[in-house]
Amino acid sequence: MPAPDPAPEPVQVREIIIELGAVEAARGMILKPDIVIRPTDATDKSYTLESSNENVLSVSGDRITAVGQGTADIVATAGNGVTGTTTITVTVPVETFSLGAQEITMNRGESLTLSPVIEPFDATDQHILYTSGDESVASVSVDGAIHAAGAGTTVIQGLAGGISDSCTVTVIVPVTSISISLDRRAYKLGEQGSFTIQISPQDATDKTYTVSISGAAISQTGNNAFSCDAGGEATITVTAVNGIRASHTINVVDLVAYANEVLRLTNIERANEGLPALTTTPELTRTAVVRANEVIRRFSHDRPDGSSCFTAYDENDVQYSWAGENIAQGQRTPEEVVRAWMNSPGHRANILKREFGRLGVGVAMDTNGRLSWSQNFTD
Repeated sequence: MPAPDPAPEPVQVREIIIELGAVEAARGMILKPDIVIRPTDATDKSYTLESSNENVLSVSGDRITAVGQGTADIVATAGNGVTGTTTITVTVPVETFSLGAQEITMNRGESLTLSPVIEPFDATDQHILYTSGDESVASVSVDGAIHAAGAGTTVIQGLAGGISDSCTVTVIVPVTSISISLDRRAYKLGEQGSFTIQISPQDATDKTYTVSISGAAISQTGNNAFSCDAGGEATITVTAVNGIRASHTINVVDLVAYANEVLRLTNIERANEGLPALTTTPELTRTAVVRANEVIRRFSHDRPDGSSCFTAYDENDVQYSWAGENIAQGQRTPEEVVRAWMNSPGHRANILKREFGRLGVGVAMDTNGRLSWSQNFTD
């Protein structure tokens, strides 16, 4: 009886190949590789799959799941120990992207840096491409720093992982200074005045302002105009829309009240010396007012036409045996002018002259707000 044929030798696996068609996968993807075993007639075609890093690639049977960012090897092992390897990189794609702001208002010259948000936080590609629609308004650097260059509006665009977002940037030119200009600091009671406002820079975006007045001496009568309603001080305050402000204080002079105060202070000086008080008359007051106004034009005891100051007495029907005149210019208050006269021997002598019993006081103001004063004495 012939011997049976020997059992054929098993065909051994010489090569095992993992075919995926890609070497990169997004986190969350499930891969099913094709496993190629050579030779094709290998007796035992069984194999197992393993991952070199289960935190990157998880293997369950023939299913490979991309679970975390990184790179890992998938190893296929044939029954006879032959292995094949493929390397897969797992990426985390950008799902949402925001520049962190939809609208921004900036002052010209300012800079700020955007605070973009990429989700998920561990997205593989964290690079953001920034562009500006108009760099003459605002430019943006590679790191998201915006510089406000000029007045206007532009759009800043950002692109991350194929997702874009934008924000509108409005650049304004703020008011940096505001000032009030008047032709003088002092006005007469009953006068009308006006002021001008200067705003810097000239190309400020919003030049609107508000005017407020503290003190009862003046009241606003129109755009940058006022009337002088009472003696005393008042302060005009101008405030720009961004809070920049300026103030100007105005002194309103009641010329009649100032003249009466000079008379009162003069009589105090006479009382200190035991002298009787001086009284006034309408005629002497008119004379003093005429002379105070003439002193504005010519600071002299001679009148502008060259005649003596005493001709003003005659023109106003002032009768006298004794007469004298004190004049002054530039003093701002009755206290100042009386003190100046008392510190001058000649003027002091007139104030304290026993023969004088009447006094007319005149106060006048020139177009620069400077005061001129006149005391006209008679017996």
